[in-house]
Amino acid sequence: MSKPHDETSPKTYKHTRSDGTNVRVSVPEDPKPEELLADAIRDNLSPHGVALIAAKCALRHGKPEPPIEREIAWFGEFLIDLLGTDEYERLCDELGL
Repeated sequence: MSKPHDETSPKTYKHTRSDGTNVRVSVPEDPKPEELLADAIRDNLSPHGVALIAAKCALRHGKPEPPIEREIAWFGEFLIDLLGTDEYERLCDELGL
């Protein structure tokens, strides 16, 4: 009799090894959308490029915020978090921003 699946435990599947023994293998969790976005940014943009885009997004911040402005502000903050505040400030200094 198998025990019921606990929703808090990781999902697994049964795998039969070449020697005939069975083992339970964990199924990796799907990455969160923010993790996928962060990976795509790291793979395609330099830290200087990320800092410049974040700074451009920040220039718009402080104006009246219709929904699109909130999205731009969120993206700028996301990029700064990705770099880290100290690194962002250092890169902005290097870029003369």
